[in-house]
Amino acid sequence: MKIILKPHLKIRLQQRLIPQDYPKKILSDPEENYFDTLTNRKIAIKTLRYYGKLRLMAVAYDIIEDTIEAITIHPVTEQEINNKLQRRRWIKNEKN
Repeated sequence: MKIILKPHLKIRLQQRLIPQDYPKKILSDPEENYFDTLTNRKIAIKTLRYYGKLRLMAVAYDIIEDTIEAITIHPVTEQEINNKLQRRRWIKNEKN
């Protein structure tokens, strides 16, 4: 499947000093998958090195036909994930 990085995501990569290849790494082999009930977007999570530490990194994306459109990327903590799950903001999705 083709992966497109939307302009917002490209800005976030620069602002947060996230390596350019991280979105594709995360989307190609996520450790966890969720569905965001507020934005109606899929979320892929993967542990990667960020600022010298292993961090959970999240990519929000849409699938349109044969294309993955990566919308944004940011680090996320286990606690933030648990809070979103408890509030039902995110729903665990085994298969995106």
